[in-house]
Amino acid sequence: MQDEYRTGRAVPAVARLVSALAVAAALAAVALPVLTGADYLERLMGTPEAVLAPAYAAAGAWLAGHERARRIGLLLVTISAFAGCYVLSLSFTAWSDAAGLDTRLLGLDLRPLAGAAAWLTTWCWIPPLGLVAVLLPLLLPEGRPLAGWWSRLPRVAAALVTGATVVAAVTPRELGFASVPENPLGIDAIEPVVLPVGLALLGGCVALMLLGLASLVVRFRRADGAERRQIAWIGYGVAATVVATAVAPWWVRALAVLLIPSCIVVAALRYRLYDIDVLVNRTLVAGVLLSGAALVYAAVVGWAGIVLGETSRAASFTAAFTIALLFHPARIRVQRAIDRLLYGDRADPHVLFLRVDAAVRGAASPRQAMREAATAVALGLRLRGVAVSVRMPDGPDVETSAGHVDLRLAGSFPLELHGETVGVLHAMPRTGSTILDPQDRAVLAALTGPLASTAQAVRLTHHLERSRDRLVTTREEERRRLRRDLHDGLGPQLAAIAMTVDTAGSVLGRGDTGRTARLIGVAADQTAEAIADVRRLVRGLRPPALDELGLVGALTSGLAATAAVDTDEVPSITVHAELGSSLELPAAVEVAAYRIVQEAVSNALRHGGPRQVTVTLREAGDDLAVSVTDDGTGFDLAVNRAGVGMASMRERAAELGGTVRLDSAPGKGTTVAALIPLHPGDRS
Repeated sequence: MQDEYRTGRAVPAVARLVSALAVAAALAAVALPVLTGADYLERLMGTPEAVLAPAYAAAGAWLAGHERARRIGLLLVTISAFAGCYVLSLSFTAWSDAAGLDTRLLGLDLRPLAGAAAWLTTWCWIPPLGLVAVLLPLLLPEGRPLAGWWSRLPRVAAALVTGATVVAAVTPRELGFASVPENPLGIDAIEPVVLPVGLALLGGCVALMLLGLASLVVRFRRADGAERRQIAWIGYGVAATVVATAVAPWWVRALAVLLIPSCIVVAALRYRLYDIDVLVNRTLVAGVLLSGAALVYAAVVGWAGIVLGETSRAASFTAAFTIALLFHPARIRVQRAIDRLLYGDRADPHVLFLRVDAAVRGAASPRQAMREAATAVALGLRLRGVAVSVRMPDGPDVETSAGHVDLRLAGSFPLELHGETVGVLHAMPRTGSTILDPQDRAVLAALTGPLASTAQAVRLTHHLERSRDRLVTTREEERRRLRRDLHDGLGPQLAAIAMTVDTAGSVLGRGDTGRTARLIGVAADQTAEAIADVRRLVRGLRPPALDELGLVGALTSGLAATAAVDTDEVPSITVHAELGSSLELPAAVEVAAYRIVQEAVSNALRHGGPRQVTVTLREAGDDLAVSVTDDGTGFDLAVNRAGVGMASMRERAAELGGTVRLDSAPGKGTTVAALIPLHPGDRS
């Protein structure tokens, strides 16, 4: 444990020391031409090592102090050490070459060091270049290669870079300096094999460089959101550096070298604090605007030069004025185009709403409409996946998805309609993100309204299909029951009555009046039983109390009897009717309202323990509004889902084109509210 502690403190200390030496070497290399007045400063700054040494040294020293990024930190420190050595040797050699024989500094003759410095310039540039281009991509972002055969590539890369360095160090060649014209340690005997060996090493390095880029792609595809953002930062730095190297002047190229170590530090330690998406967005907008401004400037200057004359200063002014006029509208349009490329229709939700609406309208069924809507949302916002879960009160939820959706990472948005949660919208973040952006959440929240209507259509279609199936099943079962009752009950009874009457007639013909009277009495009893069976069958088809007492009277008498049977302490049940005197309820509406109230009151008495139950019937336009309210215990709708009784009430209302809504909360009682059309045949 103590050894590990010492190692954990010693390694960062050594890394900081080496980094300090690399920075000192780079500063000395730049200070030498400044102090001596030599004219090779621009040539020196044209080499990336002049900026690379201090930049990689600072980044490496910082990362070496963090355990997770220590390997990358040590690699950056090594790169900075070779870069500092190269730039210092190059500066010293150039200075000695410019000074000629008078190579004295602070009274010391430094000509013997010129050869050693020149020799360092022959090979000291290879390790920084090789380690950055070949080895570093294999170890990003935290210093460990991919598992499997990828883990062998860093050793091969180190061997190739070492081999290339050794070959360059001993290859005989001209150096281009007057004071040291040739490589002082060049070996003439190896000159015939230098070219094939160099080409082989170069080919191996190029192949490993391509494999390093491929490993980043593989790592990106395998990684989760956090590591993807790390790799995105590194990719941004590399891409910006390549572009700057290709098109920018030397001082911009020198500054562009800072991007790679800066992005590596951000990727390793601070990737959660900076939004790579915003940085990429702004960079693309700036790049497009600058390119467009350059083209416009060249075109306007050329046109104005032809019209006004090549020597006229008005050409440049006209070009600058034109760019100033076009810049703001161009920036707005370019920003919109880049936003649409990266974020889809998030910046213009109206377009996304129209696409979702068109997808829903063009679908052949509600379920297909839900699938098309989910696909439109996923494509419109460039999300990895979108799923909609439609809650069914009497069965499992109906799931519809577009793309890959992991509920552990997805954001959830409830779909509410008429005070009821009819479904849930699940949305995955974009590729490379672990959470949804606030702008995406705002757009998705606004989309819950149209999607809730589509989810309700799926629910109603599901209810309609189940209601049709149950209606057919119930009708056939009712027909079977009636056939059985008529065949097994009423039929034999009527046959027995006929036989008894026939026997009584025969006995009466023989003059036996006593027996005839007994047979007629038996026939009368059989007839009474048949009449009772007929009444029982009629009551099964429609509650007779509705015909005898009307809906309000049937509820008043029937609910009181139900309360006395279902509970020990009889609660107060009140029926309020606000119906017009001329209102005639259709038979189907009466039965549906009667059964819904019966079921709602029975549920309240069984589960709620209320002291007061209020039933209200009122005319609401073209609907009959029925509500049953109790002051019982209530329940949490999010935890306790509706049961069979609630499903039965919803089906009875849905058969006539109506709806049933349930409201409840712990300790606040329960309310069942139903709307039943007064003219079901007219409801489309």
